[in-house]
Amino acid sequence: MRNTTTLGLTLLATGGLVIASAACGAGSDSSDGSSSSSTTSSSSGSTSSSGTSSSSSTSSSSGTDAGSDAGGGATLGSGSNFGSVDEFFGYVNGQRESYVSHDRYAGFPFTSGYYHSNVTWPYTMQWSDTAAAVAQAEADAVAGGAAPSGEETFANPGQLPIYIDGLNTVDYLVGGRERPGSFTTDTCTLCNSNGFMRMAVFYHDPGGDGPVLTRLGIGAADMGNGATWWVLRFEP
Repeated sequence: MRNTTTLGLTLLATGGLVIASAACGAGSDSSDGSSSSSTTSSSSGSTSSSGTSSSSSTSSSSGTDAGSDAGGGATLGSGSNFGSVDEFFGYVNGQRESYVSHDRYAGFPFTSGYYHSNVTWPYTMQWSDTAAAVAQAEADAVAGGAAPSGEETFANPGQLPIYIDGLNTVDYLVGGRERPGSFTTDTCTLCNSNGFMRMAVFYHDPGGDGPVLTRLGIGAADMGNGATWWVLRFEP
């Protein structure tokens, strides 16, 4: 029988604000393993807490570094914490590797999902040019004024929501805005201080309820005023 625990949603009503927090799975770190100051990478080529460099780009498109075509068409806002799509790809893989000991999460964050220990997705994703092309098209569309694809998640005060599309399908996609200067703060949208990002990406795994996705492509578009819209597209 799959090892599961009941998802908790803590609602703290203070002055009308509602704050969501994760309930860890059995055997997981009681703090949910998050620390925005210890696991973020930077555009200067720093490494994540897992020791995975986010600045390498020498592998082919089938490797764990983004291929030579990575970021084709991507435009980053002037305030991005990253210098390239490859750096953000390295950050995402570094986060997935750093949460190896954490229970996996299946389903939509904080609502229909649950923790479990049935690992079906690899901890380290392979780069995909085809997925990156889809992600880039989505990023360009949002930067051009289109509504993001997928369902908007809740956002804690000071944070922005991420958007999740194609849950438990081969078209799984996650998107969100990186505001200038916010990536290493507690109100970061796309880093590990956001529980929705942890559940949707960093230790996400359907555990058999959805297809096994092993490859990742990333797109980015300059939103103006230093902001960047990032899209992560997963595929088998």
